Amino acid sequence: MANSMKRILLIISCLLFTITTFSQSILVVNNGNSYKYDTKSSTGLNMGCYVVPETSPLVFVFTSEKAEPMNLYSFGTLGDTYKNKITTALQQGKTLTFTGGDKDCGYIIEQGVDVYRFWVSAYKPVSSLECDYSYTNICDNARIVGEGLTILYYTKDGVPRTIPRKVKYNTWLWNEEEESLETSVEVEVIGEPSIDDKLVIESPYETTYITIVDDIPNAWGEPIKEVSTDEEYTPKAIFMEAVVTQIEREATNEIYEDVEGEAYGGSAPVEMAFEAFVNEGNYFCWQFFKSAIGPEDESPVIYATYLDQTLNYTFKDAGTTYVRLHAENGVCSKDITYTIIVNDSFIDAPNAFSPGVSPGVNDEWKVAYKSIVEFKCAIFDRWGVKMFDFNDPSIGWDGKYKGKYVPSGVYYYVIQAKGSDNKDYKLKGHINILRGKDTYEE
Repeated sequence: MANSMKRILLIISCLLFTITTFSQSILVVNNGNSYKYDTKSSTGLNMGCYVVPETSPLVFVFTSEKAEPMNLYSFGTLGDTYKNKITTALQQGKTLTFTGGDKDCGYIIEQGVDVYRFWVSAYKPVSSLECDYSYTNICDNARIVGEGLTILYYTKDGVPRTIPRKVKYNTWLWNEEEESLETSVEVEVIGEPSIDDKLVIESPYETTYITIVDDIPNAWGEPIKEVSTDEEYTPKAIFMEAVVTQIEREATNEIYEDVEGEAYGGSAPVEMAFEAFVNEGNYFCWQFFKSAIGPEDESPVIYATYLDQTLNYTFKDAGTTYVRLHAENGVCSKDITYTIIVNDSFIDAPNAFSPGVSPGVNDEWKVAYKSIVEFKCAIFDRWGVKMFDFNDPSIGWDGKYKGKYVPSGVYYYVIQAKGSDNKDYKLKGHINILRGKDTYEE
C-alpha cells in the first residue's frame, strides 16, 4: 500500500512538472546570446525587450505550448497599430523560427487568441560620460550625460522607453539603528536614462567619479565594461543628520511630565546634547528661536547661533524653544528643527519623616519639585543650630547631625529658590521627626 501511494505521488509530481514545463511559451533570441529586460505589463510587451549586438544577424525561435498556426508581424516606433506581416518565418509544429529580421523593431506573434509581443534593440556601448551641473533639481539629484547611455525600445502604443543602466559611485550613508555615519561607501543603483542620453540618480554626498557598469555585453560573452565621468562630480546636495540626546536625571523627588509628540524637555534644567553631520563644502549652524508659528516658521527671529558640530546646552527658561540645524552652500539649503519644552516651576516641602526607622521608607526629607534652577536650603533645630544645608533640590536630609541621628521633635527649614519661569520661592516651615523609639545615639 505504501509503495502504491509512493508511485501515485511520483506520477502526480511528474505530471505537475510536465504541465509547469510546457505551459509556458519560450522565446530564444540569438541562441541565448542576448540581454533580456523584463518590461512592465503596461508596455504591452509581455515577452520583454531583448538587446543584441549591433553587428550580429537577428535570429529568434519561439516555442509555443500549442501546434496551432502562428502569424508573425513587426511594428515600429508608432506602435502595433501599424504592424507589418512577415511571411518568411518558418513554423514547424510548435516552433516558429525567424532569421534576418530588423533590430530596433518590435515583433508580434499571434496564435489563435494568444498574442505575444517583444522588442529587439541594437546594443550601443557607452563611449563617454560627463557631469551635468545644469540640472534644475541638483539639490536632490545628480545628472550625467554621455554617448550610448540610451538604448531605446517602444511599447505597443508607440511610447519610447529606455533600458535601465547600472551606476556606481561613492557617497555618505546614515545608519539609523546605530545613529552613525559611513563615508566613502560605494553604492550601486539602477537608473533609467532619458531618451536623449541623460541619466539622473540620487546625488552623492561627496566628491566622486560616477561610473556606468555596463553588464549588457556580458550576456553574449563579452566582459563587463565600466565607463566613468571624465572628472569627479562635486555635489551641491546637502547631507544632513543629527543625533540629539536629552541627558536624563534620576532624582526620585523631581516631578517629570511627558512632553507632547517628538519634543524633548520636561523639568528644568533640561540638558541637551546636539551633534551635527553635514557633508563638506557647506556652512552649517545651530539656530535657537521662539515662535508662535511653531517649528515650521521659515523666517524666525534667531536669538542665538552656534557653529559647533557638537553642542551641549542647558535650557533653564520655561516655555518652548526651537533648535534648527541649518546648512547652505549658495545653491542649496537644508534644515532640521527640534522642539524643546521646559515646564513651569513648582516646589513643595513635606512636614514630617522618620529617619532610621524603616530604611528606604520615608527616611529622608526631600522637597518635591520641577523646573527649579536655583536652590538653597538650611535646616535648624529649635535653638537655631544649623543641622544641615544644601543647594541641590534632588538631594535631602537624612536626619543626622555630625554623623548621628537627631532626636525626635520639631525642626525648621528655610528655602530660597528660583524657577525656570523666573518665579522666586521663599519657603519656611517645620519638620516633624517621628519615631516610636529614639535612635539618635546610633
